[in-house]
Amino acid sequence: MKITNNHPIKIRKILGPLGRLVLKIINWDVVGNLPDKKRIIIASAPHSSTFDAIYAYFVCLALDVKFYFLGSVSMFTRIVVPLPFKKNPDKLGIPHPFGKLQNRVLLNFGGIPVWRAKSKGVTQQVIDQLQTKEKFVLYLTVEGEMKTNSTIKSGFYYIGKALDATVVPTKIDYKNRRFELMGELPLTDSVEDDKNALMEYYDLVEGRNKVFHKPGEE
Repeated sequence: MKITNNHPIKIRKILGPLGRLVLKIINWDVVGNLPDKKRIIIASAPHSSTFDAIYAYFVCLALDVKFYFLGSVSMFTRIVVPLPFKKNPDKLGIPHPFGKLQNRVLLNFGGIPVWRAKSKGVTQQVIDQLQTKEKFVLYLTVEGEMKTNSTIKSGFYYIGKALDATVVPTKIDYKNRRFELMGELPLTDSVEDDKNALMEYYDLVEGRNKVFHKPGEE
């Protein structure tokens, strides 16, 4: 992948080679290039497994670029396990003595903690976090969460519009074992038109646990 001065460059002397080695061992690859822009949203799908995040993590390490990613605030300080008696989504998981260290590590890697129970929506929280940054590459799973159906949320659109960021449709392609960056999606004045245009890129892509189908094709 070609990296330019417009991208937020981050050289990882140890973790970079480690990430590239792991990708080689597990036989995963990255195809395509980032556009030569300062603000980029990687809009990825289909998201159907926790393995998606693991593979994406090693891709982020392997490339000399600072990536940002979203996570529930509980993921930054707790051992995240589903607890049925916890109704607050921001308090899922088990607290532990090293929560502050965990938080520092994830923030350093580009994590953006989001509060799902706050009145201010997740999209606006992300905009607030990134609006002062001259350069960023934000990794988004546009479905928002793991689902068996194929629908996408509008966060990519509103973040892209608010921050004048370039949206890059990206396949999480388990059949060919790769993340495929597919150029740029120009945003229009219609969120629904742009959601439909984005879904065209993912149609029939095989995720780990599902195949993405445009609405009406399943």
